[in-house]
Amino acid sequence: MFTGLMPAMVTPFDEREEVDLQATEAVVERLIEAGVDGIVALGSNGEFSHLTSEERKRFAEEVAKIVAGRTTLVIGVGASGTKEAVELARHAERVGTDGVIVVPPFYWKVGEEALFKHFATVAESVDIPVLIYNFPMLTGMDLSPGLVARVATECPNVAGLKDTVGEYSHIVNVLQEVKPVRHDFSVLGGFEDHILPALLAGADGAISGLSNVAPELFVSLVRSAGAGDLQKAAQLHRRVLSLIALGEHSDPPIGAIKLAMNQLGVPLSITVRGPALPAPDEAHEKIEGVLREADLLGIGKAD
Repeated sequence: MFTGLMPAMVTPFDEREEVDLQATEAVVERLIEAGVDGIVALGSNGEFSHLTSEERKRFAEEVAKIVAGRTTLVIGVGASGTKEAVELARHAERVGTDGVIVVPPFYWKVGEEALFKHFATVAESVDIPVLIYNFPMLTGMDLSPGLVARVATECPNVAGLKDTVGEYSHIVNVLQEVKPVRHDFSVLGGFEDHILPALLAGADGAISGLSNVAPELFVSLVRSAGAGDLQKAAQLHRRVLSLIALGEHSDPPIGAIKLAMNQLGVPLSITVRGPALPAPDEAHEKIEGVLREADLLGIGKAD
């Protein structure tokens, strides 16, 4: 069910750090116009950990209204405790989203049995599809290919995995473990430098934070790879690699992503919520240089 390019959408705030629904609508419309295969809201890039539970619920409701069934909508329900993740997942189902994505419970570093129980409990609480989310750089826990295969086998409505890992070999190992037992289980790359190689290895798509900046570029990359046009895919891949430098210009990269979007004319504030910091003043020119290097300030954007 989950294939192609799905941006991990930013959560726009106004200058008072309140959720900005007008800017949210502009962001959603831009992504849909670019032809994305879905939108993932309230993930890491959506600053879910910087919002209260009630804010997350209200934002899920509003995004569902804006999307209005025009593309697949997945809501992040990550939480440090299973009970809250279940509550958020049930709410997302009630407001009409197409699926939820759940990260391992953070703070405690638990073993595989506890992780399995967490994912299974969330999955059993809803009837909509569930994605699990491996992001060891932030959670401190790496979902082994064997654990992913177990979840895929024993939890029918767990429909896929977002694999945001440093080692490309992990994605390959997951594909080798999972696809023989669940061919319909979606494996989606997270880090942008893995998108093309993961697709060539048999992955189903990507959930990307940087695609907020240039959604047409990422859509074209995924579609070129799917069509077997590897020459074009390689060219687009190199432009994507240029964008990775954005992450050097804010702590964490969310601030630089919002600033880059703003520089490209997206009507949203560059505001982030603490503990994230906005891109500093000295980064503005550098980020413009990154966009120029990726050929996003000229007349051609994705072709």
